[in-house]
Amino acid sequence: MNSITLGTLGSNIAWLGAFIGGIILLLKYLKKVLDKAITEPILNKMNSNKKDLELEIENLSKKINVVGADQCKNYLVRYLADVEDGEEVSEVETERAHDAYEKYTKLYHGNSYIHNWWDKVMNKGRRKKHE
Repeated sequence: MNSITLGTLGSNIAWLGAFIGGIILLLKYLKKVLDKAITEPILNKMNSNKKDLELEIENLSKKINVVGADQCKNYLVRYLADVEDGEEVSEVETERAHDAYEKYTKLYHGNSYIHNWWDKVMNKGRRKKHE
């Protein structure tokens, strides 16, 4: 029978350590290759999709702002026409008109015929109350 010597045992342990180290090094290399081959294209596609989505959100936000400004204008036109025609408007309608006008001027930065008409009608209404 062959006997195992310390030298043979040490040599086998060194060989096993080198083998395990080589496998670990190979796995790290494979991970880098797989990351580059699989993960990077996926991340690039995700970033591209993210940019497309951000652009869509920006376009949608612009459309929502246009609709919101139009709704404010529609309400203000109806309200101001009613006030000019001498129709009775409730206190709630007046408060709502003030809210709509504030939103129209501050949030949507509207400054058009609505602004001039608002000043004309509301100043006229204030003069009547003071007379």
